[in-house]
Amino acid sequence: MKIIRHPSKGQLHRPVVALGTFDGVHLGHRRVIEAAVAYARKIGAHSAAITFDPHPQAIVAPDRGLKLLTTLAEREALLAELGVDSVIVSRFTPQLRKLSYRQYVERYLVKKLGVRAVFIGYDYALGKGRSGSATALKKLGEEHGFEVHVIPPVKVRGRIVKSGLIRELLCGGDFKPAYTLLDHPYRLTGKVVKGKGIGGRVLGFPTANLKLDPGKLIPAPGVYCGLIDGRKCAVNIGFQPTFGKNVQLVEAHLLDFSGRLLGRTLAVDLYCRLRGERRFREVAQLKVQIKKDIARLRRM
Repeated sequence: MKIIRHPSKGQLHRPVVALGTFDGVHLGHRRVIEAAVAYARKIGAHSAAITFDPHPQAIVAPDRGLKLLTTLAEREALLAELGVDSVIVSRFTPQLRKLSYRQYVERYLVKKLGVRAVFIGYDYALGKGRSGSATALKKLGEEHGFEVHVIPPVKVRGRIVKSGLIRELLCGGDFKPAYTLLDHPYRLTGKVVKGKGIGGRVLGFPTANLKLDPGKLIPAPGVYCGLIDGRKCAVNIGFQPTFGKNVQLVEAHLLDFSGRLLGRTLAVDLYCRLRGERRFREVAQLKVQIKKDIARLRRM
């Protein structure tokens, strides 16, 4: 699998592409991409997933302050797992935003990529003002000689799987249903930076303090069960209310680990939320609770 940034004309020969931003690469996205990969293999064509960076909302509605489920690197890794031959990263600019759907299709999909088939989700729209619906794209496909396949919505317990819904669940502390809709652990990638030493010096549980991408969505405060390079870890997300702090931190305590992590970049995969954040009247009470959290984590 290769990453292609700003593809040049003729770089790919008549690929089958899955088109979307794919933030989160959730169950709905996976159906679109897997269908494109399967079709490409059936007809002996190159498969590719096209994603946009930055997220279109960052250009179209910057005041909204949208937080992402995946950084670009995380998204690329998840897309690669789905078997595509290439991930094409298309730079979303103010100039690109102004293009009509016809201009985008003709300039990029037809002239630059020469697509053979395009796979999109049921609600996908492209071009200025999102005027390029699936119906409009199919008409252009007939005009320029490429197929358009529209994948129906994926529902879990009566709810359509969407990135917006997953963001709501994560922010509201409903981690289990969010995990189900994602169909993979929620990843937090960050550089280990120097902290105040409270975890190790005061509590006896040393932690790696992670500095995350500012655009990344951080789940609701609480204690989470995770893995770092296959090693179990307890991840605390919160504001350290017991110590009177008000700055949000993401800290990971690796079980039975004694090495140095400062300066390293870690990928933490969250699997479940053990409990919400609490304020304890005494540090001793917090220590007891952490021991319980660790014991529960070991049993999982």
